[in-house]
Amino acid sequence: MSESDSIEESVTEIIADVLGADPADIPADAALAALGWDSMNSMEALVRLEKECAVSLDLRSFHAAYTVTEMVALIEKVRAGESSRP
Repeated sequence: MSESDSIEESVTEIIADVLGADPADIPADAALAALGWDSMNSMEALVRLEKECAVSLDLRSFHAAYTVTEMVALIEKVRAGESSRP
């Protein structure tokens, strides 16, 4: 399993847990808002992802990530030493 796959699995599991859904029901490219995602879900997930993935994410950039795939890309960008700010 690649690091990207591992990050995607972590992101998917956290999002599913926050939404009270099964991870299998969270497609990587689905708009999270269509799954019931709101700002409170986002804040809870942000805190958990920062802890789980050992990163510090910019709130605005995190809110701009609308899918699991976009969140994974943001985490990878931060891990590569790039700013998460737009």
